[in-house]
Amino acid sequence: MANFSREQVEAQICDQLVRGGLPVDVARSAAVQGANHYLTRPNATIASSLAVAKTYAKPLKRVKGKPDRPHVPGRRMGRR
Repeated sequence: MANFSREQVEAQICDQLVRGGLPVDVARSAAVQGANHYLTRPNATIASSLAVAKTYAKPLKRVKGKPDRPHVPGRRMGRR
């Protein structure tokens, strides 16, 4: 198994995420987390690091722009 540098892993993951439709800034942040996973786990692969990056990108994606559903005033979640 080849050992890649942090920059190589980040670039590869970032490119994959951008191709998948994520904005560049979100993809870059997620790629950093994927690279950290690759470098800290002895048996990590690029594929597993990409999966970690995608998981990390989900909440980052939600922060940008509008919320998923509109806010309805006066409505509570759960039972009272």
